[in-house]
Amino acid sequence: MAVFTVTKTYHTKGHMGMIDVTGDFQEAVSKGCAETGMSAGIITGFTTGGVAALTTLEFEPGIVGYDLKEAMDTFSPYRDEKGNVLYYHHHDTWNDDNGSSHIKSAILSPFITIPFVDRRITIGPWQNLTLVECDTRDRVRDIVFQVMGE
Repeated sequence: MAVFTVTKTYHTKGHMGMIDVTGDFQEAVSKGCAETGMSAGIITGFTTGGVAALTTLEFEPGIVGYDLKEAMDTFSPYRDEKGNVLYYHHHDTWNDDNGSSHIKSAILSPFITIPFVDRRITIGPWQNLTLVECDTRDRVRDIVFQVMGE
């Protein structure tokens, strides 16, 4: 089995900013296949930040700009109705304000794995691979893409 690894860096927007990284997954598969001769297998993307995530969704303005953030804030709100940052025990450890961010990223997951066949990722027409910034501020994030196959 062949393995190919490449890392790419992104500049994210805080509190559920999203970047469509579908093309970057396909590019990693294309490069991996070209270098190793593989044509089928899996690609895993892993974001190395503690409060970032990877998921698949339809990358359209409603879900990207509002719906996912609102849903995640239901599970792990950042501010109360008066605009005050909510307390999480995590804040005591590092004297920061991103306890809710850790919950969001844990629910979503820092990695995603997709099969590829004939050198093409196997996603549906409305699926986009998406990097989600769960932290409360803008960040710089890496995704490590690892392509494995035959």
